[in-house]
Amino acid sequence: MAPGAKGRTIGKENSLNFLNNLKGFLMKPISTGILFLFALLLCAGCSGVPRTYYYRIDYPLEIQHDQSPNFPWTLGIGQFSADILYEGDRIVYRESPYEAQYYHYRRWIAPPKKIVPEHVRKDYLASGVFGKVVALPSAQKVDYVLTGNVEAFEEVDEGSTWSGVVTIRFQLRDAKTKEIIWEESISERTTARKREPVEVVRAISESPNKTISRSISSIKASLQTNNTSAF
Repeated sequence: MAPGAKGRTIGKENSLNFLNNLKGFLMKPISTGILFLFALLLCAGCSGVPRTYYYRIDYPLEIQHDQSPNFPWTLGIGQFSADILYEGDRIVYRESPYEAQYYHYRRWIAPPKKIVPEHVRKDYLASGVFGKVVALPSAQKVDYVLTGNVEAFEEVDEGSTWSGVVTIRFQLRDAKTKEIIWEESISERTTARKREPVEVVRAISESPNKTISRSISSIKASLQTNNTSAF
């Protein structure tokens, strides 16, 4: 054998062994565990974004059928504002007075400052306290303007009890003089029947109904007591 031929032969054999080992590795069946992990990763990629649920405020109107005299004036329902925590449409929940959180995939159909004035208009119209109730802006001339600020519109969790809490500060002004005739912050808490999101939404729905109803009674009493020349 020529000098150096043995070395070249050994190198060639080593190269062939490496290629055979590589071929065997590539042809070897993949373990069940790796396949299962790969399948999980594929499923995670296919699942996408979780479903978003949208909720509305709904409760029966309490239409007054008594014969008590109505005030003959027209009430305009103006724009409502909201504290910064309730500016958006995500449902707010609390587990302590010092911390607030949002449900990312449970939302109102609109921000509370848009939901509340529509229910205020419907409830005041059904109450019969005013001769007419219109949403502002309106071509209809109004005598009084009712506005408000949503100070709370949330779920409150206290131990095993979940509640819906709504607080609204109402303000009634004379449309001509802009004078504040009446102002009050009214809060209601309704306990949820079950510790489930839909039940808390139902509890929150009942709270503005009670809040608005109390404002109607308070404004009616205030107008009757004041009995200013504008009446």
